[in-house]
Amino acid sequence: MLKRLFRWWALVVRAVTIVLLLMGWVGRLAVRLLIAALRPRGMRGARVREQLAVTLTDAVEQLGPAYVKLGQVLSTRVDLLPPWLCRNLSRLHDRVSPPSDLAAVIRTVPPLVTSSVIGGAAGLTPAAAGSIACVYRACLYDGRVVAIKVRRPGIEQTMRLDLALVGAVARVVGRLPAMRQVPLAEIVDQVSAAVYEQLNFVREAQSLTQLRENLSCLPDVRVPAVVSELSGHTVLVMEWIGALERSTEQTPARRTAMLNGLRAAYQMLFQDGFVHCDLHPGNLYLMSDGTAVIVDTGFVRGLTDLTRRRFAEFFYYLVRSDGQRCAEILLSTALDGRGRYDRDGFREDVVALVARNSSVRASDFDLASFAATLFAIQRARGLYADPQFVFPILALLVLEGSVRELVPDVDFQAEAVPYVLRGLQETASVRRG
Repeated sequence: MLKRLFRWWALVVRAVTIVLLLMGWVGRLAVRLLIAALRPRGMRGARVREQLAVTLTDAVEQLGPAYVKLGQVLSTRVDLLPPWLCRNLSRLHDRVSPPSDLAAVIRTVPPLVTSSVIGGAAGLTPAAAGSIACVYRACLYDGRVVAIKVRRPGIEQTMRLDLALVGAVARVVGRLPAMRQVPLAEIVDQVSAAVYEQLNFVREAQSLTQLRENLSCLPDVRVPAVVSELSGHTVLVMEWIGALERSTEQTPARRTAMLNGLRAAYQMLFQDGFVHCDLHPGNLYLMSDGTAVIVDTGFVRGLTDLTRRRFAEFFYYLVRSDGQRCAEILLSTALDGRGRYDRDGFREDVVALVARNSSVRASDFDLASFAATLFAIQRARGLYADPQFVFPILALLVLEGSVRELVPDVDFQAEAVPYVLRGLQETASVRRG
């Protein structure tokens, strides 16, 4: 009983703190919108959206690590949010301040780990900071150089409180007349689960090991090996892969590394069915030797054979400009958000969308615009994408911006075709549900 009362009191205190912070940001937004309203009429709409996105992202950053991580996950969900908002939220990947008390983080490292490090706790050198964890470089007594990922103190309790609040608000808002047709609570639960799973370092270690095994056939793609005997629920110890490079310089080696990263993504999607959904520049490093290094498997998803089959079929028929088959595949994977939907209208819209894109050169195909339009069609026709089918698209969307920047003439479809065909061959015995 006392534990429940304490939890409710903690929720109330946290809710009041958040409300006070948001009130300040609402005031700032009002000022920014007033300034935007003074702009010429043709610029107002874009300016208002920009100010709304900037203010919301700033507020998320100020609310703390749990909301930063929530914003990071939402930045990949163009099926739920408009692209202009996702673009702004994506900056949360690169703007995470280190904890003010690094010593407090180090004190949480288990003795098993510090006793294996040359110099003990003093041998941990800060290397990076994230919303959930900090990373340290260390040298073990056996000579191995490792990266030690340590969970921020108190992050689990904070995450539980904040995600519970987000879920409660979603359920209240979902009862409003204007929101009853949107599965808001289900969407929030899904995103919150993806966020909360990133606290589970045991699961991440298993995912990192599986991804490393899956991609071992690609010599120019590296995934750090887990030091399992030193890893646990709050600490993940893994191989140190040199100084990870985040240069924006467009060199032949970095372009080669980017293509290697794209091919790794295609193998995950069409062959392995085990997908890293968050390959932003903080998780995919392009090295000067042309290799791609993939880290942080906190946000991965396993696909069923049926989903892998359907996604491969969708991509195959998209390459062949067969909008009718694409529409049927999408209808077989979509969720009915209203209890009724316009099947014929949806099919016509998808056929038209595929036809419009069939006249575009393959190297000019814009997946972000295609996906945004596709998701908008689904919402307009009363459908919502099945998360299992959305995750592969999201994985490519997160990666596409980096690919376009470094290899603007890449032919996404031509690069994918060999993996698509192998995926179709491997799932030939899978029957449609």
